[in-house]
This record gives sequence, structure tokens and C-alpha cells, in this order.
Amino acid sequence: MTPPTTAATNSPAPFTIGIEAAAYELPGERQDLNDWAQHHKLPAERFDMIRNAGCRYFHVSPDIDEVELAKRAVARLQEEQGFKGGDIGAVIHVHTGLFSVPPAPRSLPMEVATAFGIKPVWAGSIAQLNCSSISVAIQMAKALMNVHSQLHSVLIVSSDRVFIERFRVLQASILSDGAGCLLVTRNSRRNRVGATAVRNYGSWYLGSVTNNAVKKEMFNLEWHYTRKVMKEAVADCGMALSDFSCILPYNSNHSGWKAFCGAMAIPSSTLYSDNILNKGHSFGSDLAINLADIGLSKVDAGAHLMNITESDNGSFSALTLHPVN
Repeated sequence: MTPPTTAATNSPAPFTIGIEAAAYELPGERQDLNDWAQHHKLPAERFDMIRNAGCRYFHVSPDIDEVELAKRAVARLQEEQGFKGGDIGAVIHVHTGLFSVPPAPRSLPMEVATAFGIKPVWAGSIAQLNCSSISVAIQMAKALMNVHSQLHSVLIVSSDRVFIERFRVLQASILSDGAGCLLVTRNSRRNRVGATAVRNYGSWYLGSVTNNAVKKEMFNLEWHYTRKVMKEAVADCGMALSDFSCILPYNSNHSGWKAFCGAMAIPSSTLYSDNILNKGHSFGSDLAINLADIGLSKVDAGAHLMNITESDNGSFSALTLHPVN
């Protein structure tokens, strides 16, 4: 595909988008919360809270920066999917951490594009919704295709690291350094993105990590807002929640997810929660990780899938993925 140089002047023919492939990079050897807690003198109460939430393993990247992590994830995607640089028309970069970017004038999406011979018609970053920015990136991919009728494939790349170790453990999660990527295509023959519901509650803009008032409110309301965004996605795609046989959570708080699914009458077999224990919460890369590990193969086999995100700044999203037919 030759990337377009001009925007379409007429309305394009109706089209869908799908996630053709996903890959990720989790650096180094898997780390154990038990060892980390001892080394960093984590109070026993905090350790028990994280362990009881079903979190244990994670990855740390002290010497590999976000650009290299992103390149490694894309290289894995290219090895598995076989795309060429000329196939990609746009690069969308997603990150959560304010410092998870190279210093100006460098650009992570353009360095990734250059490394793989991509000449994008559009390249840029989304960060304002933290971990939920990945869902907005998928919305943007379709918007770009709507404007550029010759744009058939978009590369979405996410990459983050933790820079202050005492913030690696949160209320019910442990953060993992890493990167992920998605290949989003027009009229994919593999699957179809259905609904992408995104909601942001601006009163929580300060985030819950260092703001106790926000932390308290989120503790009381996060599952209520998770339910709302899931029900919105279900309504938007014209299905019932019971039609979804694969739900991908953000990789945090297994005990919370278990209680939530019980309250929502969601069968435990529907929730894919293994990576909460095995890989930790890798910011906006959770979607790519969970799709690569199980989600895409589930949809290939005929399942309807829903992915959920939540950000500590009050952003929530639910994305649905369906078999083409």
C-alpha cells in the first residue's frame, strides 16, 4: 500500500475496522512481588492488599527505554504478521506516564516509523486518558481512515515504564514496564471492532496515586462507572452482555473483578484474568498483551469479546470485538 498524501474529498464507502494482529514486549526476567516487597520494605499491610488482589509477577526495564521497548514490540508483530513498512499509513502512539517519552525534539512514533520504513500520512501521540487512551487510539484509527480513503492499515504502539519504584504498587495492582502494538486494518477479514465506549470524569483529573480524595471517590465509584461503560458498549453494538464469552480486564485487582462479575452475573469462565497474576498491569499495553495471549484466538473461534480499561484519572472505556461474520 502506498500511503496517501491527500485527504479524500468525497464520503468514503462504508467500512469496518478490525485488529489484524497484536504483539508485545515485556523486558527481562519476570519479577516477583515477594522479592520486591522485601527489597523496598513494603509495609506488611500493603503487601497483603496487593497479594490478596491477585497480583504477584511483573517486569522491570531500568536500562531499556520506551522507544526501544516499542521497537521490540513492533519487530515481534512484524515477525509474526509479516507487514511491510509501505503497508502502514499512520502511526498512533499511546502512553500513560508523563516521562514515558523521549525528550524533545525526538518523537517516539516517528522513530518507530523510521525504524520500520513507514512513511505515515499522520503520526502522533495520545496520553490524556492514561490507560484508556488505547481505546481512543482505535477510534482515531477509524477517523483517519474515514478522511484518507487510501489508508488501509494503522499501527498503534503503547509504551510505558515506572520511574519511581514506590509508585509501582497501587491500591490493588502492580505496574509492569513494557510495550504493546496493534495492527488495525480497514475491512479486516479476521475480526470487526464493534463499539468503543469512552467516558472521562474530569473531577478526578488529579489522579488517585497521590490524591487521597480522588482515591476515596474512585474506591467507591470505579465499579459503578465500569458497569456503565460496559452497558453502553453493549447497547451500541446491539447485543446482550450474555452474548460476550470473552471479557478482557485491565490487568489489576483480580479479587475486585471476581466480585464484580458475580454481581453482574458474568460467568467466571468468561473473564480472562490470568495475566493479572502472571504479568501485572502494563498501562495501555494490557489490550495488546491480552489479545496476543488469548483474545484474538477466542474471536477467531467465534467468540464476541469485550475489553475494559480504567485509568486513575477517571477515564473508562469498553471496546467490543466480533467475528467478521
